[in-house]
Amino acid sequence: MKKINHKSLLKIFATGLLLLGTACETIELDLLDDPNAISLSQADLNFFLNSNQVTLAEFFEGTSASGGNGGMSNPGMEVTRLGHMNGLVYQNSYTANEFNFEWEQVYSTIISNNRALEPLAIEQEAFQHLGIAQIIEAYAVTTLVDFMGDIPYSEAVAGVSNPSRDPGDQTYGAMLDLLDEAIANLNATSAVTYTSDLFYGGDSDKWIKLANTLKLKLYLQSRLLSSGDSEFVNSTISTSGINAIIASGDYISSPADDFQFNWSSTDNNPDSRHPSFAGEFDSPGIIGDYMSNHLMNELNAGVNDKTVVDPRLRYYFYRQLDRNAENTVEQDCFGALPPAHYGFSIPFCTTDFPGYWGRDHGDNSGIPPDTGSRATFGVYPVGGVFDDSSFEPIVSRSVGTQGQGISPIMLSSYVNFMLAESALTLNTTGDALTYLTQGITQSINKVIAFGADQAAGSGFEPTETEISDYIDQITTNYMNATSDAERMNIIGTEYHIALYGNGVEAYNTYRRTGTPNDLQPIRAGAVDNFIRSFFYPTVSVSNNSNSDQKDNVTEQVFWDTNPATGFIN
Repeated sequence: MKKINHKSLLKIFATGLLLLGTACETIELDLLDDPNAISLSQADLNFFLNSNQVTLAEFFEGTSASGGNGGMSNPGMEVTRLGHMNGLVYQNSYTANEFNFEWEQVYSTIISNNRALEPLAIEQEAFQHLGIAQIIEAYAVTTLVDFMGDIPYSEAVAGVSNPSRDPGDQTYGAMLDLLDEAIANLNATSAVTYTSDLFYGGDSDKWIKLANTLKLKLYLQSRLLSSGDSEFVNSTISTSGINAIIASGDYISSPADDFQFNWSSTDNNPDSRHPSFAGEFDSPGIIGDYMSNHLMNELNAGVNDKTVVDPRLRYYFYRQLDRNAENTVEQDCFGALPPAHYGFSIPFCTTDFPGYWGRDHGDNSGIPPDTGSRATFGVYPVGGVFDDSSFEPIVSRSVGTQGQGISPIMLSSYVNFMLAESALTLNTTGDALTYLTQGITQSINKVIAFGADQAAGSGFEPTETEISDYIDQITTNYMNATSDAERMNIIGTEYHIALYGNGVEAYNTYRRTGTPNDLQPIRAGAVDNFIRSFFYPTVSVSNNSNSDQKDNVTEQVFWDTNPATGFIN
């Protein structure tokens, strides 16, 4: 039998549940006795792993019941202008209750399930199950670190009451070790295999590619650190680690290996549609969310040295109307002068393009009677409607693909953008421009293929010439750039656009690189108080004497060494 090197200290199922019952920081320990949770009598490996896979999707995206407003991704999209942030100021836009559910999902479900699964997997030689479980844990734990900073891990899984928070770089090091263990387990011969895998259909090779890709992400995330900053992760470790992964070729490089959760069009028992679709289209004639004015402007022509329309525009957004607001009843900022810190060069109140009816960053105005006028989600990625210029108001949830969307957690296009950044900033293997163009190409191709059925015959499908013109323009802009800062901004801007649907990586990339460097400022004023980390969840501090709440949201996580100034707010 293969010897497992995992550092969890828990080797039997009963002990695992007992320790986590005392270790979890959440005060909702009765979650372990929930009728929908797993009991000792259901100690089947597939139950644990099925639970964790669904939990991972909800952790990332939220649930249909939350209307697409839960999960880790949506707040990340909102603060980076991929979505609309309704809060007037950052400090008060997201309360300490924002991530209670997600925190509990990590500690009371994912980690708890894994401590129960591990001894069973060892006993049954179900190493594939264990490897997949470890990858899910690594993703969830590092996401908490990225969003909040230091979190309990080593003492939490060891069953210490009131566990202390581990330094973020130490947790990163532990997760790199965990991913290596996962790879070893996936390479081992398993006596049983995971046949109900919702992501990769039980393909261990694809899970190994994901594990290496997550390692690449952690290396890139910590590239700003010197060896004096951390012994676990730093620029030297990042460079060698990324080069080794590139040399192996064993990472997500093809769309066939994309790590995404596929939602369905089923709307009950259970509702498994994309949560944002369920939240937006379930009340006939009432579109609830505003789209981001910044992003809709960005994808149209004439912005950021682009003279061509982004081929993804009609797939990202659907217009219900062919005009913008015409009076203050429809939009209370209509006709007003922009804030002083906007000037007249930054779009204010409305977009420059008819029908792209959204809101500015941090506009928390009242709600006018404009639900039939607002632009809304397109076909990608939530399973909405392709914009064919019909300007039909949304009056039914039986539209588009009816919520059969995806949660794009880690795509091959993202990897190419990360490698472009790495090549430019760390001089790792490969050419930054080549990676950049590959990333753009893969992103456009995926989006167009996703909405191909709806776009077919509309007359608005992007032509090959339009696609090549867009890529050629980015290439030209990159080649004409006169500094690495300009080149990084081009990479960051194109990555940002491709990340529509993934606020986790958008939020990380913005803090790590400061790009895009021209995001629309928050309406309230140009102040340096961007959310560098979110408040700790209430459940993480209320019953733990070793967990204090942070004073403000400007506290930077360990890898975010960019100066506090210089961010557009």
